[in-house]
Amino acid sequence: MPKIIDDRQLFRDVMQAVTQHGYAAATTKKLAKAAGIGEVTLFRKYGNKAQLVKQAMIALAEESNFEEMVEYTGDLHADLLRVVTRYQGSAERNGLFFYTILIEASRHPELMEALSVLQSRLGAVSQLMFRYQADGKLKQADPIQLLTGLVGPLIARNMMQTALQGMPFPPIDLESHVTNFIGGYGVGE
Repeated sequence: MPKIIDDRQLFRDVMQAVTQHGYAAATTKKLAKAAGIGEVTLFRKYGNKAQLVKQAMIALAEESNFEEMVEYTGDLHADLLRVVTRYQGSAERNGLFFYTILIEASRHPELMEALSVLQSRLGAVSQLMFRYQADGKLKQADPIQLLTGLVGPLIARNMMQTALQGMPFPPIDLESHVTNFIGGYGVGE
């Protein structure tokens, strides 16, 4: 009887291996061994390492209930707070994996397809920003610029916190972060 593969566990193993060793060094042989399956089985089920990484990213996106994250409610502060809260939670759980893929994509073009998952998610957040611009609640600016202003500081903080593990970082106050963002990019009523 063939072994039943737990895709979620396999994806976690892939994320851990890529984070720990880097994309190139996380060979399919190492990935298969970490998952407790044969390398041939891995190839048959996922095609290649880049497709496996893409499937891991898709699984992470599905776990995050992304559609709810970018839901427009008309309450700018609440909607942006929901976005940054979900982003921060995901970054705390899986950020190092995403950062590794982002960095390694320039050296491994086959990862660009995996990044399309992230691009579509960021595009949806940009559309939320655009909607609030159309409502006159956010200043007219490129929605990507707004997105960068909203999550860029969180990305930088998370990367520094990961790199400088011995340095104490106070807890992030997402409520204040959103309030400050709206103070800079919002349109007063």
